[in-house]
Amino acid sequence: MKKYSIFLLMLLASASMVLTSCKDDDKATDNYTHQSDRLFMPQFRVTQNTGNSSDQYGCGSAAQFQYSGSTHVNDIWLNWYAVDGAVAYHLKGKVQGGRWNNDEVLDTILYVKDGKHPLSFLHQDLAYSTGYLYCLQAISPKGEAYNSKWSGWIGEAADGSDDLGHQADMSRDDDRGALFTGSLNTGMRYDIPSVFSVENVTKTTMRVNFATTVEGIDSYKDFLAASQNLVYNPESNTWVFDRITLEPSADNADLPTITREITSADLAKGYVDFDGLEPNAAYIINGWNTKVPRHFDGNFNSAMVRMQGDPQDPIVIKWAPDPNDTILANTVKNAKELLGKATRIDTVFINYMKDNTIPEGQIYYLEGGKTYYMTSSFNMTKGFTLETNPDDIAAGKGRAEVLLGVGTSDDAGMSGNAVTIMLCRNAASGAENGVSLGIQPIRFNQINFHPHIVWNYMDKNGKGGNSQYSIGGNYFINMNSQGLSFSLSELSITNCSFSGLTRGFIRFQGPNRQLIEHMTVEGCVFTDCGPYDANGRGYSWFAGPGNRKDSNFFKDLKIKNNSFIDVPKHAFVSENGNLPWPAGTTWNIEIENNTFVNLSPRSSSSGHGLFLETRYAPAGSKITVKKNLFVTVRKGDSDDRSLYMRGMRIDTKDMSYDFADNYATTVPAWGSYKASTDASTTLNDGLFTNYPFSHTSSGAGYQKGALNIGGYGETQIKFGDNRNENESDAVGYQLTPEELFKDPQPLGVNGDANMHRHNVDGFYYNLTERVKAHPIYTKKIGDQRWATGAAWK
Repeated sequence: MKKYSIFLLMLLASASMVLTSCKDDDKATDNYTHQSDRLFMPQFRVTQNTGNSSDQYGCGSAAQFQYSGSTHVNDIWLNWYAVDGAVAYHLKGKVQGGRWNNDEVLDTILYVKDGKHPLSFLHQDLAYSTGYLYCLQAISPKGEAYNSKWSGWIGEAADGSDDLGHQADMSRDDDRGALFTGSLNTGMRYDIPSVFSVENVTKTTMRVNFATTVEGIDSYKDFLAASQNLVYNPESNTWVFDRITLEPSADNADLPTITREITSADLAKGYVDFDGLEPNAAYIINGWNTKVPRHFDGNFNSAMVRMQGDPQDPIVIKWAPDPNDTILANTVKNAKELLGKATRIDTVFINYMKDNTIPEGQIYYLEGGKTYYMTSSFNMTKGFTLETNPDDIAAGKGRAEVLLGVGTSDDAGMSGNAVTIMLCRNAASGAENGVSLGIQPIRFNQINFHPHIVWNYMDKNGKGGNSQYSIGGNYFINMNSQGLSFSLSELSITNCSFSGLTRGFIRFQGPNRQLIEHMTVEGCVFTDCGPYDANGRGYSWFAGPGNRKDSNFFKDLKIKNNSFIDVPKHAFVSENGNLPWPAGTTWNIEIENNTFVNLSPRSSSSGHGLFLETRYAPAGSKITVKKNLFVTVRKGDSDDRSLYMRGMRIDTKDMSYDFADNYATTVPAWGSYKASTDASTTLNDGLFTNYPFSHTSSGAGYQKGALNIGGYGETQIKFGDNRNENESDAVGYQLTPEELFKDPQPLGVNGDANMHRHNVDGFYYNLTERVKAHPIYTKKIGDQRWATGAAWK
């Protein structure tokens, strides 16, 4: 009773923060006329409620808990506190991303018997590596009007997605005073064989192949044990399965499921053909052994395939601002200035992802020189191209502008509504758990992207800033924490400009396998992107999670001809998991002809701000860093800012490098780093505070450049004056930033709200004879638009 009394006090203290109930409550609000007589809302036993992270009667994967009665990582054990007067508890569960009242995977009533309250529930045989959400209601003997409010289910957004501000009465208080929850996750599944594959996909037909012969049986011992050895025939050394299902994905959930029992004739052929399928539709292909007692342990590998469709001409998204746009006028704050000036486009892509009348790979054009906006995120699950109409570019109308979020979430204008585009999505039904989604190329070209309103750390804390501002936590592309496994053939971002990306650029996360065959960022300009905190952290520009050995984000990453102007982030390329990469997994990272100005300069921590934070790269990988220009610049002598710059940490020795012709302008002496011949007080190679490219242990200078195509000297920075004795073509002098560029200095000194902002047009070159004779100019180092006068936006 002591614990219950404590918990009762917690409920009373937090009662004013509890929001209204679930959809059932919303529909029957008038029925709850006896609010003071309603039962207290039950609460799950989680660390935020108990203060005990080692509670053996908590909630989570059952294998973590001694008394759960299960050792399976795909069972969820739930525990909660008793509510005095309850005669039963109504418990529901769903996959994160699913909808209450539609996609529940659990709906049960647990009754009080002989005065004993049911305070635990073991939810068994769930999908692996999947997040589940639960809600709980105490049932009153007086009738529905006296039932408690739901714990863990308070509502959903208008589009049917979870309103995360109202999800976890089983968790912590968020900064709005609402109770906020996350999902409970099942554990990762053991290795399973890739038996089923798909080919010959047309508009209405596909062939599902299966390979029955077993290779590497020792790799699948856990699979055999979990299936009670029913999936393997040792006499014939073959996998055993009896069914294939084609289930519609959540994008086209109304289509029928197709089931095919596998015959001996099918096994002899090695494939099954399906026809009569829906053009453009997405299907989930699963192979099963239906005799395995636990459902998900009888599942072989899964795949999601989208059918072909008839190609369509490019679709022009007309610029047609609605003078009665209720989003800009009423729904969001401080966005009225955009009325008549901007057209909403996020709904176009929300609908496209689910529209089977439009084939994957559709090209969308925006009108040149016009402004469009997004007010909600959309999940990219189909390939597409979004670009400014080439005819408008040719006519000199300029690029289209896309606002990644508009207005603020408060009347005072202190919290910006930045929107992030999401790569892939969560499972939206039980059938989708564990599938791999194949996505055709996604391309963005000739667009200027930025949020309408966003504030960074200095806007809030710098001189001239406003302490009431809320710092943005936005990216260009992010992922859901429970995102499906996917294979994306290409992600291309070219000839775009970005500003206001406070926390990161492309962030990968989630428990499932993710593969990008080709990723290109070329011809872009990044400015006014951060900082997120005092040390300029947040996430890296290209941030891999480092949690799946079979994932590969950097299989072919090309970053070329871009400018990154004073953009503090955690690192540039980051993927730091120490993983047993499968044979054949390699990275190919090419970073060429970019201009980096004050890149991640804020933190003195040696582990932060690295250019390449990839310590455990797969063996056999190659990294190319060539003809890049590094610029460190302050706002004159009165600016006492530190300008930290770190190179690389790679412990893998089975690597190849191609580092060559990386130059820097002069580097101001700052902090403890003085112009001196004392190696302990000079910058490494004249630029880096530590971990230079030439580092002989964790850099491309390993074994004096034995792994680098051009040898050790090319791993060192060049300045034009042979400072590092690696320039046979030295001209005898360095260029200051002010000599090279027209106006490169920041807009504010250290501590000013504008200390990381610049006049970007100031980065066009001073085409003096001194500049034109220097290797930075003659060898075309860095982003060449500043030398040629090409437009940047």
